[in-house]
Amino acid sequence: MQWHNIMVTSRETGSLSTEMRNNFTDFLKEFSTTVTLYTNTETKDSMGRDTVVSTVTTNNVKAEIQWVTKKELQTLDLGKAKIGDGMLFVEYGTAIDIHDNDKFYEIDYNSKRYRIMAQIEGEQVSGDIIYLGFTIRLNPQS
Repeated sequence: MQWHNIMVTSRETGSLSTEMRNNFTDFLKEFSTTVTLYTNTETKDSMGRDTVVSTVTTNNVKAEIQWVTKKELQTLDLGKAKIGDGMLFVEYGTAIDIHDNDKFYEIDYNSKRYRIMAQIEGEQVSGDIIYLGFTIRLNPQS
């Protein structure tokens, strides 16, 4: 159950992209939380059913998490997000590819497992990505 909405914000502001990327990285260093990122691979049988889910890699990444409220749903295009889901913001170089159909990504935050559902924002300045944003939802099995 992955969503594949992508909303990219582009701004033409000259050559500030490196400075803005560095500012976001500095923000993460000072104010972020560290989450454990899991990259999982699904093995399917001939009928397309999941037979095995294995964790391929785990790493700790610095992230900013904001919780979706009614106001965000009214003003932002968050796809199928609902109140109580989260918005996860990470550095642009973080290896999350939600378009790989054999993989899905989860994070541990506050002793709970959340699944990364969709990419919602990829801030760009002059074509350079500043940070990545995703929606997350509590995994019912956690």
